[in-house]
Amino acid sequence: MKRTLILMLALFVFTTVGSALAQNPVDEVAPKKQTMQMYHIVLVERGPNWKSQNTEEGMDVRMEIIENIGKSAKTGIIISAGLVNDETSAEFILILDVETKTEAHNLMYTAKNVKNGYFSVTIYSYFAPKGLAWQ
Repeated sequence: MKRTLILMLALFVFTTVGSALAQNPVDEVAPKKQTMQMYHIVLVERGPNWKSQNTEEGMDVRMEIIENIGKSAKTGIIISAGLVNDETSAEFILILDVETKTEAHNLMYTAKNVKNGYFSVTIYSYFAPKGLAWQ
C-alpha cells in the first residue's frame, strides 16, 4: 500500500513538473537585469563643536536638521535618512541621490551645522538598484 501511494505521488509530481516546464521553459523565466545606480551614504557624526541634544541649542539644531531633511527629501536629493541608535559618535545616516561624490561633498560641507563644527561627515559611494526613493 505504501509503495503504491509513493509511486502515485511520484508520478503526480513528475507529471506536474514536466507539464509546467513544457509550458514555461527555464530560459524564458530568466530574471530581468537590474539597472544599478551610484548613491552616496553620509555618516553624520558629532563634530568638535558638538552640543548635547539636552541643551536648548542642541534641540534647535536637531529641529533645523529634520526640517532640512524634509525639504531635501521633497526635491529627491535625500532618499533615506535615519538616526543611529547605538553608543557611537554617529548621530544619523543619509542616503543621497546625487551623481558624484563631489556633489555630495559640496552639499554636506556647505551645510551650516557642518561648517560650524557641530557635525562632521564621512561620505561613502555605493551602487544599488536604480529607483530607490523616499517613502
